[in-house]
Amino acid sequence: MDKHESTPLGVALREAEKGAARSGGEAQVGTLLECAKKEISVSSLKSVWQDAVEFGKVQSYELPRDVYERAQRKMADSLGVRGQVVEGHVVGHALMRAAEGGCVNVVRRLRKGQMELKCSVLAPRFLAFALLKASELGNYEIVQELIRMMDAPVLAMVGNELAHKVHTDGYPYSVVGLTKDWQATVRYFKTLLPPAKYVLEYENLELRCGTSDQETVHEALRSCYQMYTFWRLMVVAGANGHGGVFREFLTKREELAARVGENKKTLMGYEQPKISELNKARTRIDDEFMRFVMKITAKLSRDMLLYEVYKSMEGSAIADVKKASAPWRCTSRAQFGLWEIVMEVPVLLMEPEGSYQDQETKKLMRNYHYIKPIIPQIMKLNVQFKIIIDIQPNYCELTVGVNHVRVTVDNQSWEEAQTGHFPTRVSLSVTPVAPTLTSVTMTGSSTNTTYKVGVAEQLRIGVQATLKAAPTAGISFQAAKSTMAKVEGKPWRMEQLPVYNERGGSYTWSLANLHGQGFDRLSPMLQKTKKSIWQFGKRVPVNPLLVLPFGTNGGVNFTGTEFDDTLSWRFSNDLEGQMVQFNVEGQVHTTHITQDTFWETRAVPFEVKLEQKLEACGDPAGADKKKKKKKK
Repeated sequence: MDKHESTPLGVALREAEKGAARSGGEAQVGTLLECAKKEISVSSLKSVWQDAVEFGKVQSYELPRDVYERAQRKMADSLGVRGQVVEGHVVGHALMRAAEGGCVNVVRRLRKGQMELKCSVLAPRFLAFALLKASELGNYEIVQELIRMMDAPVLAMVGNELAHKVHTDGYPYSVVGLTKDWQATVRYFKTLLPPAKYVLEYENLELRCGTSDQETVHEALRSCYQMYTFWRLMVVAGANGHGGVFREFLTKREELAARVGENKKTLMGYEQPKISELNKARTRIDDEFMRFVMKITAKLSRDMLLYEVYKSMEGSAIADVKKASAPWRCTSRAQFGLWEIVMEVPVLLMEPEGSYQDQETKKLMRNYHYIKPIIPQIMKLNVQFKIIIDIQPNYCELTVGVNHVRVTVDNQSWEEAQTGHFPTRVSLSVTPVAPTLTSVTMTGSSTNTTYKVGVAEQLRIGVQATLKAAPTAGISFQAAKSTMAKVEGKPWRMEQLPVYNERGGSYTWSLANLHGQGFDRLSPMLQKTKKSIWQFGKRVPVNPLLVLPFGTNGGVNFTGTEFDDTLSWRFSNDLEGQMVQFNVEGQVHTTHITQDTFWETRAVPFEVKLEQKLEACGDPAGADKKKKKKKK
């Protein structure tokens, strides 16, 4: 049990939450407020709240006593402790501890009461503490509840407290685990905020610009602090890997940016000089934080969060949420004797299968400059199977063959120092859901031969590759002056193997050699440093695509003409004319290599179900003439 949960306040919070859950009503907070008063009143924590105006220490703004006492009474009535004197720091501390413990009902009741204390700086201050703690622990419901019960002016004051109070006083309940360098960077960001001051207006405390009395200027200033609030809390959520909380703040950040854009349209593009200055400050805060968050999420291998930030930077995160569109799409269809599977996946969302590790620290080397070119890349897969159905007196035979398998990666940056993500392994398996009369029948197990070249003196090796989909690499070597030999082999190796107790069959294409050397996607060689090559009588920069076994776009295209192996099943005649369901599974692996120490291999699996009607389809006679089947 956490040490804070075993305290009297921790016990009181749990009891209040249980009581509210049982009754379905509001939480009873009288007892826990008494415990909170004892905790927050210790001498070591007085610096957190004693500088508030109501305690007469620092007069940053005027707060009439009757205004404060009236707000106190309203807060006590809202909390259900009428007649008691309740201070803002007591309610705020209880709110933070409730957020820490995930007590949603208690948080809702305390925040409802705290909203009546509109004249005190302690309300946004302890709101900042509560949001920090909820973000650190990933309490998504708490974050949602706190933001829901908070308007834009209060959010701006929370940002001011996050920037100028949270880091200067020792409040042991809000400890955020960031490295010293990251903490220094976050401290620098608060210097980008424009100067602001608190002003009490009609019993409401507000954050305003000290050099203007126009409300539009004040709103522009508050937007700077609101932007700071969202990003500051995103840093905490991202560093701790809490995706739900991170996305909540990221969505709010994009809504704020969209709202500011709408205001510009309303003003027909005209802005006062002061508003323009504040908008530039907000944009800089946004840009600086965005770059920083992308760096820390890349360093910490938070690829999903990194991709979310990228989508937000592109301005499409909210649109994707409204459309309920996922970045990972996989669809399938079966018609006219053809099965088709289409998949699009951002490379960054593919599961890392292997990456370079420092041998001493055993940690992934994930510097941002290695990951940056990968962020916009999209892996696209298109698979087409040809279907032939032969109806015989005693059985129905269904044969599956490859029409084409295309794998490409869009938005690649093929450069001398590094490659884009390129496919290194593609596997597909087909299995009927219904039981069959026979096991799967395959035409071949491998289309490639492994060649071994002997060692000779003065050995010279050259590699040639055409730009076809799966080109044939020519490996030539010369021993002395008079001996010349040449071996033909393919960089891609294809195998057929049975799966699922021989009820299904699979196709697997693996990249066997690269640059004339054996290739292992879990331990690939790095790009060779080669500045240029001779071409047409002059030196030109190296294009990696000229020496890699891929097409001009860095992808592959395996066709049925080159890989004509098939899979066949026999079904009972009772199923003729009925729909038979097949399960198609697969996995695509891609690899990224550099001239430096970094490399990585990622993989993405998929699974679809297709239905095929057992009726005559295709040309079984022609297929039988062309292929000689053998049972596996």
